[in-house]
Amino acid sequence: MSKLFMYGTSLEGIEQLMMLVPNFQPKRSGIVINNYFNCKGGVKDCNCNVANVSNRCDTCVYIHPSIMLNVDKVEYKHIIRDCFGKIKNHFLKDRLKLLTSNFKGEIFLNHNHKEIFYHVLNKQDIYIDDISPRYIAILFLLTADEMLWKISEHAVKPNGFDFSQICLKQISTEGYAMYQTAKTIWTGKEYIKISEIADEDLIDEIAFKAIINSALITRYGADIFLITK
Repeated sequence: MSKLFMYGTSLEGIEQLMMLVPNFQPKRSGIVINNYFNCKGGVKDCNCNVANVSNRCDTCVYIHPSIMLNVDKVEYKHIIRDCFGKIKNHFLKDRLKLLTSNFKGEIFLNHNHKEIFYHVLNKQDIYIDDISPRYIAILFLLTADEMLWKISEHAVKPNGFDFSQICLKQISTEGYAMYQTAKTIWTGKEYIKISEIADEDLIDEIAFKAIINSALITRYGADIFLITK
C-alpha cells in the first residue's frame, strides 16, 4: 500500500511535494550526484575544497585542457555532454536536451542573480580567479533563489560556508534542492540524487538550470561564465 493518501488521484503530486520539505526524502533509487560535482578522489583528496586557493586541483580529471584553453570555441551542449554523458537516466537526458536547446548564452538565471553573485564577491574583496570552483559553484547556487539567499547570506564567509547556520523555514522545494546540492558540493556527502534532479515534478526548469550549471562550474571553473553559445 502506498504511503500517500492521495495515491492514484490528481493530488498525488502535491502530496508528494508537501512531504519533501524540509526532509526531501530520497526516491527509490538513483545515481549519486556527488560523482558529477567533485574530483575523482573525493573531497579529502582535492585541493579545491577551500575558498582561498589560486590554482585548481591538479588531480581533478574533470577539468579538461580543451575546455580551459578553448573556452570561447566550446559550445554549451558539448560541455553538458562531457559532464553528464555517461548517465543512463533518460529523464535527466530529456531535461538536459531541453536545457541546451533553450540556452541563450547566459549561465546565470537572470540579471538579478548575476548582480547579487558579483556583489558578494566584491563585498568580500575576492577575485573570482583566486577562489576554488567549488566555492564559486556554491555561491552561484545560494544566490540563485531569493529566499535561499535571504536565509543563507549570513552563513557565507570568505573562507567557506557554515550550513549549520542556515534555517530552512519557509523555503520552497526548488530552494531546498539547491541548498542540498550546495551542501553536497561543499561536504562531498550525498544529499541529493540525479533521479531527484531529473524529476520535473519536484524541481522546475529554473532550479534545474541552476543545479546543472553549478555542476559545470565545479568541474570546469569560472571559465564556464565565458560560454556564449
